[in-house]
Amino acid sequence: MSLPPPPQRGRQSPPVLVDDALGEIFLRIPPDDPKSLVRAAAVCTTWRGILSDAAFDRCYREFHGAPPVLGFLHNKRHERTYGKGRNKRREAYLVSNFVSTASFRPPACHERRHWHALDSRHGLALFHTPKRDEDFVVCDLVTYDRWRINAISEFRTVISNANDEDITWNAAVICAKEQCNHIYCHGGPFFVALVGSDEEKTFASFYSSVTRKWSGMISIDEPHAILMTGHSAVVGNKVYFHCEETESVVEYDMGEQELCVIDTPFESELVDLVGVEDGMLLFTTLKNSRLYLLSMVAGPDGTKEWARCRVVNLEPLLPSHALLDVSVVGFAQGLGLIFLNTEAGLFTVELASGRRKKVDGDTSFTKVMPYMSFFTKEWGRQPTSE
Repeated sequence: MSLPPPPQRGRQSPPVLVDDALGEIFLRIPPDDPKSLVRAAAVCTTWRGILSDAAFDRCYREFHGAPPVLGFLHNKRHERTYGKGRNKRREAYLVSNFVSTASFRPPACHERRHWHALDSRHGLALFHTPKRDEDFVVCDLVTYDRWRINAISEFRTVISNANDEDITWNAAVICAKEQCNHIYCHGGPFFVALVGSDEEKTFASFYSSVTRKWSGMISIDEPHAILMTGHSAVVGNKVYFHCEETESVVEYDMGEQELCVIDTPFESELVDLVGVEDGMLLFTTLKNSRLYLLSMVAGPDGTKEWARCRVVNLEPLLPSHALLDVSVVGFAQGLGLIFLNTEAGLFTVELASGRRKKVDGDTSFTKVMPYMSFFTKEWGRQPTSE
């Protein structure tokens, strides 16, 4: 009987893994590290085939659940001086900025002069663009698909009078796919809900990307000023906007085309609507280095039902000098991630684990809009032209 061949010395090739085993490994690449997926896809045609497969794309999203935060949008006010002598003038304008918190860099979206970021939800970002031919732009920062929208004539006067203190408005973008779990909303369709107020009325309308038309404007005889720098919240077909100077919330039901104002039992003007958690409106307030989270279900006829109130002690989570001036400026729905602007920079705090992370050194954020989306098979796609 012949003896087996002696073992070979030196470096040996690793055993070939089956596609299923490779797929299980790739599933565990963190979703906020899309660069690793891109690098893996570039190794060989086999790996690229696995990562580009629609079945893997679907399994990857289901495995990780809520989309990761790839970065956040915020606005900065700038001023420029032009002209000379008596003709010298100053112009104030906004610049929208995207700050990456992951290995993700959207094409040509870091700074947009005269673009005002209004909202970010379901993988879409909504901008007000007063210096362009259209009034709004909706942008998918992963695929860089863009949709240009003009406001209806009744609203054009409203949104153009930004310096009129008696006219306020805000807008939100919402995925319009039926029975969507909002894990993968690329390509539309979507709605844009627009709510405004003047000295006499509060009014609303919404745009559908399917019909490319606005709904008829509805109104109520209640002049509740919309908080223009506030966050919006979405529950089903209902969109909520916080009001200025009063602890009220405007509810716009796009499905039933109804508009109403809900009074909240808050005594402090520092309570802010930041989003939705477990299908309930989420409000926050800060007092003595403690973060109070107040959840509310908005019932019919403006009734309220409180679900819970939680308190998070920020002292063990943030540096001592950061506690001198803290404000809640953003919330990542589905991840339970709060954004806090502090004297030491911008921090995120995971409500479930208490884990905190410093994401930016700036201390002047007033509103940040987390951009949440999976970045899987979209790599390599070239941005469309303006």
